Amino acid sequence: MSKIKQNLFNEFLDICIEQLQKEDNKKKLNTYIIEPSFTFIFDRLYPYIILTAIIFCLLLLLFIILIFILIRNQQSLF
Repeated sequence: MSKIKQNLFNEFLDICIEQLQKEDNKKKLNTYIIEPSFTFIFDRLYPYIILTAIIFCLLLLLFIILIFILIRNQQSLF
């Protein structure tokens, strides 16, 4: 980039950072962009999170049953 473009870009970034540090702008950003985005993402992912938790619980139960069967068979051999 040329020196003028670089300076212009740096000034633009400085202005953006300065504006984002103001408390009023932080509240607006949080209220209108961040919270709705997280809510939307969580609403879309919620069924998959529940499904993953159910599969994890079923695998854990299967593992416990398998360990129990292996221990029981091990004891019957002796």
